Amino acid sequence: MSRSVATEVLPERLVEHRAVRAWSQLQPNRVEPTSIEILKLKKRKSAVYRLHGIGPDGGAVIAKRCRVATAEVERMVYEEFLPRVSASVLRCYGFLKESEGDFCWLFLEDAVGELYSPQLPQHRALAGQWLGKIHLGLARADLKARLPDRGLGYYLGLLRRCRATVRAILGENGTVPGEDAETLQALEAHCEVLESRWSDMESICGVLPPTLVHDDFVIKNVRIQPSPSGPNLLVFDWEYAGWGSPGVDLAQFIYHVVSPDLSAYCSVLKSDYPHLDEPTLQRVAGCGTLLRLVDSMYWATTWMGSGEYELLAKGVHALGMYEPRLIAQLRAMNWS
Repeated sequence: MSRSVATEVLPERLVEHRAVRAWSQLQPNRVEPTSIEILKLKKRKSAVYRLHGIGPDGGAVIAKRCRVATAEVERMVYEEFLPRVSASVLRCYGFLKESEGDFCWLFLEDAVGELYSPQLPQHRALAGQWLGKIHLGLARADLKARLPDRGLGYYLGLLRRCRATVRAILGENGTVPGEDAETLQALEAHCEVLESRWSDMESICGVLPPTLVHDDFVIKNVRIQPSPSGPNLLVFDWEYAGWGSPGVDLAQFIYHVVSPDLSAYCSVLKSDYPHLDEPTLQRVAGCGTLLRLVDSMYWATTWMGSGEYELLAKGVHALGMYEPRLIAQLRAMNWS
């Protein structure tokens, strides 16, 4: 599902590893992996492992340690929502809540297949068709109460928190050097421009109904799997999924987003929205690109309030990279 990283000393007997111990409570007949890969580890709380040799037919199993609320959303997506629209979907092998605290283990099929590339038209077309099927089919379902809010109001909140953090940092004399301060001042001004256009965002995105959105639809979370009937798109890591505007998943060519083909997406939605055209979708996708930027800028500002200079510098550096992208996208929307 992602590249291995070496950040934990594994026990000599792999059956003693915490992920394997959790797995053994669900699947006691096959409990000793041939090897364990560490895919993600965050301060010994959230973690993702690949357990080789314990899945069906000796395949690998992905073991995710995460908060219960996160796992419950992912489990619903894999077990209930995606099967509703007959989408290609990874199997969920089980869910185990830890005896203490609000963490649990989620066990999933490993996504085996070709890496996705937005430079390949056939990959983008497949992504557009798959996403159109998901968005169209699940917009008809009554899922709002069961999913986190990922509507435009949610992103407006992120934008305001981002701007408030930047303003607070600028208000602390000497916190950032002059050149960085100028970058942050410019970013704050562009955030104000974007907020002034929020009603336009709502109008543009309003041409499509809210639906299940992945909200982290980037290439590392996608694989292309061959099958007798043709290639299937496998999408995983639904931990940020929610109910919101389709635009956020339609973002185009910014950082590592999937950039689904809008023509292919439109062809799927035409059955229910015959007047929908590609230029309209391009505007929706443009808003989605701005939403992705808002999300990225917000996460950069979360590093900046700790009081540690290195984290502050890291956040300022990230915002310095996002600022020209924000300017370019505002201009592309004719808002700057």
